[in-house]
Amino acid sequence: MTLAPSSSPSAAAPASWWRRCWQPLKLLASRAWGTRMVGGFVRGDGVFLPHTRLSNTCEIFDRPALDVGDHVFIGHFSVLDASGGLHIGEGCQIGFFTGLFTHSSHAAIRLYGRAYVSTPEKQAYFKAPVSLGPYCFVGAHATLLPGTRLGKGCLVSAYALVSGEFPDFAIIAGNPAQQVGDTRRMDARLLAQHPELQPHYLAWAGELPQAPE
Repeated sequence: MTLAPSSSPSAAAPASWWRRCWQPLKLLASRAWGTRMVGGFVRGDGVFLPHTRLSNTCEIFDRPALDVGDHVFIGHFSVLDASGGLHIGEGCQIGFFTGLFTHSSHAAIRLYGRAYVSTPEKQAYFKAPVSLGPYCFVGAHATLLPGTRLGKGCLVSAYALVSGEFPDFAIIAGNPAQQVGDTRRMDARLLAQHPELQPHYLAWAGELPQAPE
């Protein structure tokens, strides 16, 4: 599996002071017009991502820890838990009502009971990073559990419950999810029909798809 950095050096540009202040206010103010997508995102390291679009109903926990690339789409009512480390590669699309989780407290709450809230360092509190390679697609209502790692170009089916590591171009479906195919089969067929798109595919994938046998 190969995981690319969230954005290329040429695309990374520090956000101005005005931009750092305006983007969060823009996201908040947009709620006056209902559920909608908001263009532009200032990453925790101060880099402005002009082509990343985020729903104004998306919830992000530990926003400074979110490592996200440009050209990313994060849909309505999604939950992104970055507390354990969350990497979303360039060009990923996160569908509506999805959850990307990097921690799990269900065991700890049972063990500690009423002492859970007052205990700062807990046992059986599981935390593991989640990583999505570039140009992955996560379908609506899918859930990615702590420790999940996706290679580039993966496709996660709607309603999938995903845990573990999956290779580049995997099609992932089910509960529990497993690999059920390879996106290169589809990509090879579509690029043969539309050869003018091959340079765009090469720009992120590094090679044209050879459909597996």
